[in-house]
Amino acid sequence: MSQPMDDTERLIANAEEELPPSTRSRLIAKLRMGHHIDEAARDLGVSPQRVFSTARILKPFGDQLDATLTAERDPNIPHGTVTGYNKRCRCPQCRAAVNRRI
Repeated sequence: MSQPMDDTERLIANAEEELPPSTRSRLIAKLRMGHHIDEAARDLGVSPQRVFSTARILKPFGDQLDATLTAERDPNIPHGTVTGYNKRCRCPQCRAAVNRRI
């Protein structure tokens, strides 16, 4: 008799199903080609909110996403600021700046 999944396992399984490995890989590839996260996600049929939600649940993907967004960010934007976020930067520092204000 199998044990029912606990909440954490269910959360991970749902995240894997909603954003499977192939979609996550294609998203990272698009970001590395210079696409903005909003456009890359939309091209793959997912919302940016789903991407960031999955990144919080699946830590290895979240680390890869943050590293990619950091590597590909525009050096001319003031990162770690609300201004950077308003200029469409979604690197970890710009997202954190917005979250501090909320």
